[in-house]
Amino acid sequence: MEQNTTGITFEDFAAYLPDYYFSEQQTEFFQDMYQLITTDTDTSNVTCIPARCGIGKSTFIKAFMFSCIADKHFKERQEPIGTIVITDSIKRLEELSSNDTDFKNSEDYWGEMPNNDIAKHFENNVIVLRSDTPFLDQLKSQHYKPIVLLSTQRYFMLGDNIREQLFSFTYKNKPLKRNIMIFDERPYFSETVTITAKNLTDIEYALYDGLSDEVKEKDSTITDYKQSKDRLLGVMDDKEKLSTDSNVIVYWQDKKNPAITKNDKQFFRVINDNIEPLSAKYPQILKDLRCLQDISQNGAVFNSVKKKHGNYERSFQTIIDNRKLFYLNTDRKFFVFDATADIDPRYSVDYVKLIDCKKYNQPLNMTITNVQVTTSKNALCNTTNKSRAATNAITSYLTDKKRHAIGKDANMLIVVYSDLHKRFLKTFRYVAYFGNLKGTNDFMGLTKMGHIGMNRFPNLTYFYMYCGCNMETFERLSKMSEEDSLVFLGEVSKNHNKEYEEIITSIMLQCMLADFEQNLFRLAIRNYDNTKKIHVWTFCNTADDLYSELTGMIEQRYREYGVQFEYEDTPQALLVAKAKERKPPEGKDKTHAQRIIEWVNIQPDGREFKRAELLKELGMSENQFKSTLQRNNTVKNIIDSSKISDKKGYYRIKRE
Repeated sequence: MEQNTTGITFEDFAAYLPDYYFSEQQTEFFQDMYQLITTDTDTSNVTCIPARCGIGKSTFIKAFMFSCIADKHFKERQEPIGTIVITDSIKRLEELSSNDTDFKNSEDYWGEMPNNDIAKHFENNVIVLRSDTPFLDQLKSQHYKPIVLLSTQRYFMLGDNIREQLFSFTYKNKPLKRNIMIFDERPYFSETVTITAKNLTDIEYALYDGLSDEVKEKDSTITDYKQSKDRLLGVMDDKEKLSTDSNVIVYWQDKKNPAITKNDKQFFRVINDNIEPLSAKYPQILKDLRCLQDISQNGAVFNSVKKKHGNYERSFQTIIDNRKLFYLNTDRKFFVFDATADIDPRYSVDYVKLIDCKKYNQPLNMTITNVQVTTSKNALCNTTNKSRAATNAITSYLTDKKRHAIGKDANMLIVVYSDLHKRFLKTFRYVAYFGNLKGTNDFMGLTKMGHIGMNRFPNLTYFYMYCGCNMETFERLSKMSEEDSLVFLGEVSKNHNKEYEEIITSIMLQCMLADFEQNLFRLAIRNYDNTKKIHVWTFCNTADDLYSELTGMIEQRYREYGVQFEYEDTPQALLVAKAKERKPPEGKDKTHAQRIIEWVNIQPDGREFKRAELLKELGMSENQFKSTLQRNNTVKNIIDSSKISDKKGYYRIKRE
């Protein structure tokens, strides 16, 4: 058995679990994770735990933090175990740092609480590094706290010298180390950094406003940077002319200027000496400048995207490998808790060790209904009548599905593109958008979800993800001639490159599956003891090969846990909406199909009619009517569903 190097016993840890009911699987998870964290000292890898959402990872982390500073008798340790906890959510940081915990058996088992208030002791020994507080002051304070909490973004934005200070602290005048690092969400193993023209200008403004007039190198620092900025903006002007009517994606490298300034060493000394006021003006200034230094030395992808109205989005993009920030083969051990680490392609780096967590899964009382609808951003996220008709039809469909539910079960979570957030808020109380749900517990009482579209990015995004896990690919790109890179990146952006087509598609599918699962577990199934029936309606074009494969992957992942799957054709309301928006023949204001649909819609509910009446009122011939039914299934379905079975030749208007 591996040796416990922390001195924390399981009894110590268990004393700080909250006084809740935990299932056998959750209890086993706590025991296994305690064993893992206290014995795994292999720093040649990052240990990643893909345990399902809702298993209690935050509960585990908080109890472990308590046990790092006090034993099972609620007495402080002579030497606390230094720990750093990193998470995406500021709200999560606040929850983890809160001392509002009902300790399990604290009075029943141990008797009267000791004189020292462990909750207050915990509060005094934990610090959250916040963005709204002077960072240098916090850096001094953290030196005397065993446990540090900070955001993922902050961790990866810190300069090397400042980050180094996080790994040591002083306790009762004794120097100690923080050797356990716990990520509560996916860390940035690599990053695709984008530098736009606006970023370049924001840095310049930050230098003007953030450097005090007392800094003697202020003028020279600004002058040197401005020259670099103007040079890069000139490159943007030049490279976007490679094409006048389409996007430009090319790898650019300036071998004449392998630095930001004439003296980067002095330039960065000024930046680091004044990082607090500069970061107050522009929080990511140091990270962006380091990226610009890398671009100066190694080049970057220049990307010019032409918009409909003639405007350009212009940027340099490069990939930063963050391997060194996990301090492999040192005395610092990193752990990651992320429910979808086993399917997220960003974990495909050679220093990740995945723990098998399937045994913590349990049956899911859930039905997923896949509704056949085209829900791409191009189809829905605009202000055209066609787009609004489509979203209105989806709204009507989902409203009908929850119409008969009672009480809280009538509420439904809608997940859409951010561009559609306000549109759906007009009808639904709970609306969230892609990319803004992971880790939240705000909807765990809900049992229904409408998932409209899938969180899909441009092909280049997935290529960059692959490069982040295989940096030699990006290095190969950097060695191409400008002409070759223009052709290569153009093919990749359209996913027409034979070498990377399957790779990009695979990464895209894995990312969409991981995002979908994270969204699913915002619902009541996040509760480990959930017994409520969950129903999720997904809207995407399952006739498309890509989305057909995605739905197959979803089935494969969840069917073994009892999830039921249904498939529905495009809803009638959406077909009608599409028919209404079809362009009529030249010289006509409406198609025959549109005239029939409009006529049916204005009739009173329950009206009975014969076909001859419909034709007379529309001024339409029998041949025109029959031809319309043959060519338009939507109209045919409307007419067929109106037939009265016991009155031959009669039809009746039926409102749903």
